[in-house]
Amino acid sequence: MAVPDTNTFSLQDVVDEFDKLNPQPDDLVDCFASASASAFDPAYEGSKDRLSNFRNYNGVFAGQVVTIFGQSLSSSSSWTNQVLALDNAYIGHDVKFIWHYISGTGFRGDLQVGGNATLGTTTFDFDTYSGTAWQTSRSDTASYSSVTWFDIATGTTALRWNKRANSAPPSGGTGLSPPPYTGGDSTYYYAETSSPGYSNKNFWLRSPTVSITSGNQSLDYWRGNLGSNMGFLYIAVEVMT
Repeated sequence: MAVPDTNTFSLQDVVDEFDKLNPQPDDLVDCFASASASAFDPAYEGSKDRLSNFRNYNGVFAGQVVTIFGQSLSSSSSWTNQVLALDNAYIGHDVKFIWHYISGTGFRGDLQVGGNATLGTTTFDFDTYSGTAWQTSRSDTASYSSVTWFDIATGTTALRWNKRANSAPPSGGTGLSPPPYTGGDSTYYYAETSSPGYSNKNFWLRSPTVSITSGNQSLDYWRGNLGSNMGFLYIAVEVMT
């Protein structure tokens, strides 16, 4: 839940946000003392001295980056169709999807993102797509806010996401040949983990901005993770509007 994004919410709405605490706060001072700074909507947080500062607390707001998936990956000899449903709170917002891959202990850890890929109401055909570019990091940067972004390009350069088609990544013992399913795209994006792309190096990939509507509030794509040195994958949503 979140405090309603209206100007008519009550102190009880705020108190209810802390129902897992014991003791539960029961006045405004205690609510501020129990609150998380990152959960305040920047549009309303003010000086944190009045009830209105809690408007949309713990809700969805522009600038927010929320992790929706995290998992240590094991090797798989086939492509995996990964579908992640989004909370209804994202409906009506524009977002970017973010893949944050932390490489394993060796070069046999290339991660692939293929498809088609459907993000919200937008389907990306990687074989033909020519719109706003997907973007990648090109250095080992641990924090999303510190990443310098570059449009993804065809290649096999280490320590970044590359665009590739028709064959598996070039390193032996890692990566799958496309398409991920009959009739799927032969083009995919992949994290090249050859030196200096390991160990525990950060690879960031983000999508163009897409809209989330009531008719389609999910991420649906194909993932390739073949290799003896697979790492850890996080997927996050950045709220743009």
